[in-house]
Amino acid sequence: MSIIQKRKVHLIKQTNRGIIRRFIIGLVLILIALLAVGYIKTTLSAKAMETNRLVSRTYDVIAETKSLMRIFQNIRLAERGYLLTGERKFLEDIGVNTYSFDQHQIRLGILTVDNDLQQSKIKMLKLSFDSLIEQAVQPLLQHRDTYADNPEELFASNKMPSLMDNSQFIADQLESILTDIENAEYQLLEEHQQQLNYWYTLDSWLSFLEPFFIILVTFLAGWGAILRLDRYQKQQQKDQKQLTEARDLFAGVIQASELGSWEWNIPLETIQINETWAELLGYSKQELEPFTFTAFQKMVEPSDLPHLQTSLETHFNHTLSTFSCDLRMRHKDGHLVWILSKGKVIRRDAEGNPVLMIGTHADISQRIADAEALARSEAESRKLFEAMNQGFAYCRILLDDTGKPNDFTLLRVNENFELQTGLIPKESVGKRITELLGYVEPYWLENNGKVAVSGQSMSYEAFSSSLNRLFRISSFSPEYGYFAMIIDDISQQRNTETQLAFEKKLFETTLRSVGDGVISTDAHGNVQFMNKSAEELTGWRDEEAKGRAFEEVFKILCGKDRQPCPNPVAQVLAKQKAVELAEDTILIARDGFERYIDDSAAPILDEEHAVTGVVLVFRDNTEQRKRQHEMISLSFTDPLTTLHNRRFYDQVKQEMDDEMYYPLTLVLADVDGLKLTNDAFGHEAGDALLCKVAEILRKTCREGDIVSRIGGDEFVLLLPQTDALHAQAIVTRLNAALVKEQIKGIQLSVSFGYAVKQEEESPLEDTFKVAEDVMYQNKLSGSMTFKKEVISTLLERLFSLDATLRTHSQLVADLCAAFAKVLEYPKHKVQDMYLAGLYHDLGKIALDPALLTKPFESLNRSELLEFKRHAEIGYNILRSVGEYASFAQAVLHHHERWDGNGYPQGLRREAIAEEAQILALANNYADLIGPSLTRDTISKEAAIAYLAERSNIVFSPRLIELFVTKVVPNL
Repeated sequence: MSIIQKRKVHLIKQTNRGIIRRFIIGLVLILIALLAVGYIKTTLSAKAMETNRLVSRTYDVIAETKSLMRIFQNIRLAERGYLLTGERKFLEDIGVNTYSFDQHQIRLGILTVDNDLQQSKIKMLKLSFDSLIEQAVQPLLQHRDTYADNPEELFASNKMPSLMDNSQFIADQLESILTDIENAEYQLLEEHQQQLNYWYTLDSWLSFLEPFFIILVTFLAGWGAILRLDRYQKQQQKDQKQLTEARDLFAGVIQASELGSWEWNIPLETIQINETWAELLGYSKQELEPFTFTAFQKMVEPSDLPHLQTSLETHFNHTLSTFSCDLRMRHKDGHLVWILSKGKVIRRDAEGNPVLMIGTHADISQRIADAEALARSEAESRKLFEAMNQGFAYCRILLDDTGKPNDFTLLRVNENFELQTGLIPKESVGKRITELLGYVEPYWLENNGKVAVSGQSMSYEAFSSSLNRLFRISSFSPEYGYFAMIIDDISQQRNTETQLAFEKKLFETTLRSVGDGVISTDAHGNVQFMNKSAEELTGWRDEEAKGRAFEEVFKILCGKDRQPCPNPVAQVLAKQKAVELAEDTILIARDGFERYIDDSAAPILDEEHAVTGVVLVFRDNTEQRKRQHEMISLSFTDPLTTLHNRRFYDQVKQEMDDEMYYPLTLVLADVDGLKLTNDAFGHEAGDALLCKVAEILRKTCREGDIVSRIGGDEFVLLLPQTDALHAQAIVTRLNAALVKEQIKGIQLSVSFGYAVKQEEESPLEDTFKVAEDVMYQNKLSGSMTFKKEVISTLLERLFSLDATLRTHSQLVADLCAAFAKVLEYPKHKVQDMYLAGLYHDLGKIALDPALLTKPFESLNRSELLEFKRHAEIGYNILRSVGEYASFAQAVLHHHERWDGNGYPQGLRREAIAEEAQILALANNYADLIGPSLTRDTISKEAAIAYLAERSNIVFSPRLIELFVTKVVPNL
């Protein structure tokens, strides 16, 4: 190989090494450039995402601020509405808006939690709002309530100006705070938008400069054009991929901020949109693609297209740096959605024509709705102002050099100003009163001047000779130097009053002699006349009632539901014909006394048949009504318990045996121990027991349940639409209520049984029989136990009345048991004798407690007869329990004597059962030796001698001998 050839090979190798080296260096440089670009793009995406989040939150804060301003305006409007009309709906509006204000204020605090300055303003906002409600709104409403009967005097009160001033001051503070918050947020929004535009500009410049930078790096990377081109192409592909990824990342940021994004190729009229853009209008992206500007225009409300076109042209010709337009677009389901469309041209051709434009869509329907709501509130306020029946004029007072009022200027009037005064509003506003009227009476200037300067409200009557009208004026001052007048033309009213004076006098003279109550009113329903009978029935004197509203004097209720009856005067005035009240109408007198009345009302007509008033004639029919009610009530009411009786039950059960009442539960209740109570305490106590049970049944059962007494101690309950589960719950409640009550120390007890009728085919009598059987089973299972418990309770109560009786009865029981054993009685008989001794004085529970501590010898005849009843009472109580019936006879006869002079039946000798004689001996011996409140205690020997002296007179000789010799010595 020649030297030239070697040199050539060397050069080729050297070139290849240089190319490879440059390739490697270029590759490294490109890699570094790509990493730098990727890092910058990632940083820009993060910044854009954060800025979009701040923009969204700022929009939310502004929306909440506007909502608070709107709610505040609603409260102010409702306050003014209530002051002017006194209608209760405005109070409800204040309550609802106050609650809504608190909720929006809380949400505003959450949205600005990381902004200390805004947080401090929100706290001031809360304090100002609370002050407005507590120190301004509530005092104004309370002050308005004090003039509920005379609203025309509201603005004449001395307190009204200070309340209005305080309300306005606090309201201005609150509005100022809200404005500061909103302005601060708008400033933040502008800063965020500038930041977002800055990031978009950086991204655009970066995208623009990136290819040049790559080309420069590629050019410096190596000599070979093909290799550099190939490297450049590869780099371009890689860069395009990164650009696509960056765009995807940017699209993700837009999607996360819930903004619809669009990219408009203007020459081709194609628009690229994201999924959020389509979702704002109820579509998916696939439904709209491919999307064009023509398709976009079709979705825009036609009336908004000119505004859209104007906004685009303004941006295209560089008048505005960005595009922004509020427009309405048709949602997929047909309704319109308010959209805020914002964008910017990011590429133009050589002639400056726009080529590529990008932007976002945001749903601002709620913001628009809030603005419209505020506009509606303002419109309603204007309607309220114009709806006043009276004329209204807002004026500025004019003073001369000495400070004396000499004129005033009309600044604002309502539509009824013309109706009341005859002056045309358009020709009056802005002019002085002396320009409008030829002569102005001095008191017009003096009174209104005083109001405007002093701030004190005033009401007065004023005549205008120029207008030939008499007015009632209510004047008040909202601020110094200004006053407002509420104007009523009362000229016709005065003329009518004069014309009717004579006729009224004649009418009154005639009506005063009528025996029925007579009341007449004017055409407004105000009382004008009452005769003597009406005064007696209503409790109002004629001079007191005159001028008052008829319903204030004549208060009536409907008898059935005790709801206020329709006002008969108002009915006559509305229908212009006579009316009559219902038969059960109740008149409530001034002192609260109620009476039933018959009533008729008729219109008073003038010569032209126009209604000028109403005359009402009424009479007291309470006694007649009472007799009718008593007759009906007695036929269906149990006289003792006042519950429904058997007759009512028989009637109503047929009515309730109907499908609409199914399941229908029938509950039978039988009072336990009624006879025992009657025997122990008399029928009065038994009646009290029944009444107490009836009261518990009535209170515990539900409204609509039917409770009836169908027998002596039997009650029945009809429970409509009640299944077995709920019936059991009701019975459980009844038992719980009964266990808390006592009569004469005896706990109330009732045996219940119930059955449910589910269908119409089964007779109600079968249901009654099932309930009755269940009731009797329950009564049999618990009756004896209950009675024994009652007897034990009665005995304990008796022992509590006389401390010696317990010891005495226990001694008698031991003596009886010992005597029975001596007589070799069976074991169960010995137990019976023990119980006879323990319960022998049980009947004394029904006696007057004073008799128990009074010596037997000092009882008078009536007291003695009462005392001797205790043996029969004890017998009746004990025989009610089957286990005690075996020794109840001994208790009955233990005061009989061997000679027949005992009680209660005067039995003698062997006619007296041996058990009764044993009990008598034990009782007398225990009386002698045991403690007693009525006699002295003696020794056992003296007691035995005492019994022996009465052998064959009071006691059986045989039993005395056994008692003395076999029983006493062994105790």
